[in-house]
Amino acid sequence: MNTKVAAPFAMHTKRTAGLVAVVVVASTVFVLGDAGVRAGVLATVAVGSVLAISSAIHRYRPDDSRCWWALFGASVMFMFGVSLRSDPTALNHSFPLLPDLFTLTGYALVGYALSRWIRDRQSIDDITPLVDAGLIFLGTLFLSWLLFISPALESPRSSASTVVNGLYPAIDAALITLTTYLLFSSKPRTAALQWALIALVATLVGDVSYAFAATTDDAPSSGLLDGIYLFAYLSLAMAALDPSMRTVSQRQTPAPAHSSRRVVFVVTLLVVCATVPLLGSAVSTGDLVVRSLLLASILVGAFLRGERALTRVQVGEEHAKYLAAHDLLTGLPNRTMLDEEFTRLERTQTPGRTCVLFVDLDNFKMVNDSYGHRVGDELIVAAARRIRAAVGAADTVVRYAGDEFVVLTRRDRGGAEALARRIIDRTNEPFPLSAATAYVTASVGIADADRLHDAIREADTAMYHAKSLGAARYAFFDESLRARATSAIETATALRGAIRRGELEVYYQPIIETASRATVVYEALVRWNWQGRVRTPNEFIPIAESTNLIKEIGEWVLRTAISDLVTLRCNGQNVTMSVNVSPMQLRDDSLPVIVGRLLDTYGLDGADLALEITESVLIDDMGTAKSVLDRLAAMGVLIVLDDFGIGYSSLSRLRAMPIALLKIDKSFVHEIGSSESDTQLIRAIVAMASALPVATVAEGVETEEQAAIIEALECRFAQGFLFGRPAPVAHWLLESAETRAGK
Repeated sequence: MNTKVAAPFAMHTKRTAGLVAVVVVASTVFVLGDAGVRAGVLATVAVGSVLAISSAIHRYRPDDSRCWWALFGASVMFMFGVSLRSDPTALNHSFPLLPDLFTLTGYALVGYALSRWIRDRQSIDDITPLVDAGLIFLGTLFLSWLLFISPALESPRSSASTVVNGLYPAIDAALITLTTYLLFSSKPRTAALQWALIALVATLVGDVSYAFAATTDDAPSSGLLDGIYLFAYLSLAMAALDPSMRTVSQRQTPAPAHSSRRVVFVVTLLVVCATVPLLGSAVSTGDLVVRSLLLASILVGAFLRGERALTRVQVGEEHAKYLAAHDLLTGLPNRTMLDEEFTRLERTQTPGRTCVLFVDLDNFKMVNDSYGHRVGDELIVAAARRIRAAVGAADTVVRYAGDEFVVLTRRDRGGAEALARRIIDRTNEPFPLSAATAYVTASVGIADADRLHDAIREADTAMYHAKSLGAARYAFFDESLRARATSAIETATALRGAIRRGELEVYYQPIIETASRATVVYEALVRWNWQGRVRTPNEFIPIAESTNLIKEIGEWVLRTAISDLVTLRCNGQNVTMSVNVSPMQLRDDSLPVIVGRLLDTYGLDGADLALEITESVLIDDMGTAKSVLDRLAAMGVLIVLDDFGIGYSSLSRLRAMPIALLKIDKSFVHEIGSSESDTQLIRAIVAMASALPVATVAEGVETEEQAAIIEALECRFAQGFLFGRPAPVAHWLLESAETRAGK
């Protein structure tokens, strides 16, 4: 482990040590040698650096290879420029600016690489670094004019090349600005950029030395000055050879914003402006014009730079406010805008009241689970567009959460209902998505309370009421829904302590064998004694499911039913127990563990227990439910499908589940004495069950005629008031004792 961590550090140390050794040797030979030796050393280092850059590009294969090839080309151009400048005799006198042509081309290639890296690294279009580089260029050019170019023009040795030499420091300063921006605008610092910055600084020193030499009689020869470029070439080669060269163009973690660079820049400009009077007066009208133009350009550029900074701050603040108030996926306002929009509508003079429409997409979860979140997002965006198109220009559509939207509008009741119908009609149309064409509908709740959050709560309640009526419906909140909502809250509050207070009780209804009329199973049915009335499961189980109390209640019912089964058997009844299980319990992987623990505690087998599920389990979450049911079936527990025939399950899903018994819904049994179609339907269900093979139970048998027909149809088991109404276990113990006494 330690070796792997230390290796990169050791590698960089060796590379740096090698560079130092090469610099020392090359510098020693360069200084002590004659002109020919110096030219040879410089050519060797330059060619070696160029080859190193090419080799690094092929070795590391960076994504931004064009930029590195541009630096490769720049190195070649600099090599020719320096060599030609070092040996003026090699030039034809008709082309004195040929070295500068090569050098300026090299600078253009470096500028291209740096600008492209800046563009690739930024998430938005920002030319601020280029503006800063331009201002640095102007400021340095101003100094170069005062110190080098203007004196060179007055010198008898003046030439076009000596004037151009004065431009190079300004160009170097601009490129250093861009490199510094790249280096310090992200963390961690990129080693390749550090070496590139060192190379540019060395180039700046060399160019300043050349510009100074052009205005001084006793300056060292150009051959000696070229020694400064040795270090620049070697540093550029080190930049290419560092593995970090692959990541220069990649967006990285932004570094904390510091204003120190801008402060230094502004101070530098002020120093330049203050230094002007100290550098002597202009020697000619042309000199004065150039100085004035450069100084004016600097001041105007600094002003525009400041204005741009202020504008970007303002735009950034406005963009941040927009993002904070809008949903990124749909572009709609988010819920933080509700208060503002509600107040705006309340202040308008439009007739009617401010209404809230709460829109929820039906079956969105099915699309999301089937095709994934990306397709689900496509559906959300498409639905948002349709809702936006359905409302009026003065209305506000807000993405509230997930697949829920809130519409604020100023209308009377009739207008609000018409708008709800229009939204439902728009969402009823098929949604062509990337993976498939989806068919979803919308449920809409409407409310017009005086306060926004009351209106949203009431519209939400009305939406759930509309959803309970079926897909693609709308409902207006009224007092009956208010009473229902209040009652639901009171019920949920009271239900939390029902077990502890002993208010829950389990009733049992017998299931008989049709041939013998003997009770073979008891179905456990929970009851709640609250406010002086015994309440059935339909009145509180949905609330228990919505408030996450169903697990506690379900486990208590299981324990009580299994315990009472033991009591019934001890009193001579050879029966088993059937317990209803909520779909939410089947989403809990711990259910088989709980069942197994209770069976072990009371010394029962899995076959002594049946668990009843509804068809919704086969639709809503089949994957998780099947896993839990398979584990229960492996324990020997019988799985019963309750209320068969009124749901939406397919035969393929039915076959996939470990179902042992079907309970035919009582709605079919009620009409078998008078409806031939229901009789034939039950016959078909029994035949289908036999083919699976699965046993059947007929629910809701209330008359002897129904019992006789059920038996004739070979339905093996039956349940209904004819054989016994749900009652506490004490009732069935007493009845059993009376039966034995009668014998």
